[in-house]
Amino acid sequence: CMAFSIGTFYAFLSGTPLVAQSSFAMSATTLGLAMGSITAGFLLGSFLAGRYAGCYTLATTMIAGRVIACAGLGAGLITALVGVRHPISFFGWSMFAGLGNGLTLPSANAAVMSVRPHLAGGASGLSGALTVAGAALVSSLTGAVLTASGAAVNLLTIMFLSALLSLIAAAYVRLLDRRRKVD
Repeated sequence: CMAFSIGTFYAFLSGTPLVAQSSFAMSATTLGLAMGSITAGFLLGSFLAGRYAGCYTLATTMIAGRVIACAGLGAGLITALVGVRHPISFFGWSMFAGLGNGLTLPSANAAVMSVRPHLAGGASGLSGALTVAGAALVSSLTGAVLTASGAAVNLLTIMFLSALLSLIAAAYVRLLDRRRKVD
């Protein structure tokens, strides 16, 4: 879940300069400011995760974050497919990926370390390594397949698929939690 969540962010970072240049003819300064949209979403999501951490289970918060990311990126993809080509649309919908990550990642990190508390340090290190490796894979894939032709649609597709894979992983965590409670 964490690898594909961060993979969505890495795809955004690696593909957005091409989208900004080929689809929106943005200056470097404007691009730098616009790239902060996903970070602003992350800040809001992290705030909400901290605010409501005691109210919901870790799996519920993870799934909520992934649903928000998928919904925002799906809406952005649909908007781009119907022909809306505007930087506010692209960056505005991408902000939901950051919001979803902000909700997901604190819960995912806590969940990783709570499985076997006596192994929390090793779990944290392993999850960090797997997260970076998975995200680097998504970023590399983005760089390999993204071209100037249809860059916005293609980048939103990659980001949506990465967010969807992280939603599937979060749903699997929920399933494992339910099985463990039954046993």
